[in-house]
Amino acid sequence: MRDGANWLRLEQGTWFRVDEQVISARFASPVTDHAGLLDGLRGEAAGLTLLRTNRLGVSDLALPAGADPLAAVAGLRSSGSVVWAEENTVGVYTATPNDPLYSSQWSLENSGQTGGSSDADVDAAAAWEIEDGDPSVIVAVLDSGSDHTHPDLSGNIWTNPGEIAGNGLDDDGNGKIDDTMGWDFDGNDNDPNGSFFHGTAVASVIGAVGNNGIQTVGLAGGAVDGQGVSIMPCNVGSFGPIGAVLDDAIIYAADNGARVITMSLTVPSSQAIIDAIDYAWNTKGVFIDNAAGNSFGGAVSFPANVADVVAVASTDHNDNRSGFGAVGPEVEISAPGTAILMLTLGGGTTVSDGTSFASPHVAALAGLLFSANPALTNDQVRAVLRNTADDVATPGYDEGTGDGRINAAAALASVVDGFVAGEVLAYGAGLAGGSGAVPVASTVGDAVPTKGDAGFALRLLDAAPNATAYTLIGFAPANLPFKGGALLVDVLGLYLLHSTSVSASGRAVDALPVPDSDLVVGESVFVQWVVDDAGAQAGFAMSGGLELVIGS
Repeated sequence: MRDGANWLRLEQGTWFRVDEQVISARFASPVTDHAGLLDGLRGEAAGLTLLRTNRLGVSDLALPAGADPLAAVAGLRSSGSVVWAEENTVGVYTATPNDPLYSSQWSLENSGQTGGSSDADVDAAAAWEIEDGDPSVIVAVLDSGSDHTHPDLSGNIWTNPGEIAGNGLDDDGNGKIDDTMGWDFDGNDNDPNGSFFHGTAVASVIGAVGNNGIQTVGLAGGAVDGQGVSIMPCNVGSFGPIGAVLDDAIIYAADNGARVITMSLTVPSSQAIIDAIDYAWNTKGVFIDNAAGNSFGGAVSFPANVADVVAVASTDHNDNRSGFGAVGPEVEISAPGTAILMLTLGGGTTVSDGTSFASPHVAALAGLLFSANPALTNDQVRAVLRNTADDVATPGYDEGTGDGRINAAAALASVVDGFVAGEVLAYGAGLAGGSGAVPVASTVGDAVPTKGDAGFALRLLDAAPNATAYTLIGFAPANLPFKGGALLVDVLGLYLLHSTSVSASGRAVDALPVPDSDLVVGESVFVQWVVDDAGAQAGFAMSGGLELVIGS
């Protein structure tokens, strides 16, 4: 809809202003002459000029003065020259600021000092006995810019080792001149500071310098020796996140060594951003989290709802879910986000609410995990966070707090001294049922198996309704041809066979408790579902296989 001269886009109950200056597209084939291609466009797509193209081939195109961005997108789509084209938007940061100050940081160590419950915190003091942050671990903060001159933050700001300050050259060849400490993607310059407190506050939850005698300490800020993780500030919009540059910032962070990217923002869904997230997580191995959103029980927002992003909910000083937070199946974990004491612009501190301030607690813990065990993968960190969380709401997983509120001490203890990460690995192909769908094997809550997990269970989706399903459980994989499909568990050796009923919606669950014994750690179990299906050609359907690696 229009609001005067501006287009507005409605997504998940929120109106976002459409960017009147920039649209984005991926061209159908590699382009060596953008100017020539764009000059050849006619109609509503005429007059576009190239601003930039990222490493994934997404081009941001400037609109001529007075052009309608939606009409330009439609014209570009109809030209046949693009795989996709989309308008960009200006989003909102997920914060609910307020100004009363508290005397201490309850989120790190809660003694009831703010009227809350003792130990409703992330167990920071115990965590710091194991790890307090390593400067070699880079945490990128994609936000409104961070005050790198703040006296309690400057010591932990990332320094680009490939750049020589002030020489006016792109020494490291990354396309950014003198990006010695990050980049301002909003202003396209090398000063990632901003005019809004939000990005400074988020950065301080992670990396406010510890043990320096002033103000606050970040969870990964070097509470013992004053040397924490390195904060890479990336300004993606001083007063609201700009969709057109968010993808570029994600790629920049991934390409410049970030192990963690944290975002506390929402914008409307964008293929360019999805592609950048996929690149960062799956190609570069970066851990990514984002605030779930402040929709007061509404849906989890984009990009927190993307599969390769850990969506973070908020808790208060009593370990209750913060009422302003979003709720949904995408929520994986929660962290303190109500009345959080943080740094702000001008060298001071502030207290504020929002899932915005829960998300950096999780990013900080991810940074501590990488500091303690650099060999960890992003998937393993994700699993550790969930497996070691304190269950604070409905027993087990719930859509308000995920698997629980993070416990930094428990998480760190699990990755040192012979730690083995549990994993769930898919392999092999299934066999479609009468509906044409292949049954899907997974685990309840997407959990990974760990020693002593009595509640671990397998899950089946897309099976024939009200059928009988059988779980093959063995100790070696196989690929034995069987009536048009393949048995993926070695049934010639030792194996187990469970049967269960499929629900009317085509789902089933089979409990598989993990023994509480060190003897099972690191061992693999192989599973496959077989479902009676009268409509299938073979009379049954089969899922693909799962290898379950049991963690410590």
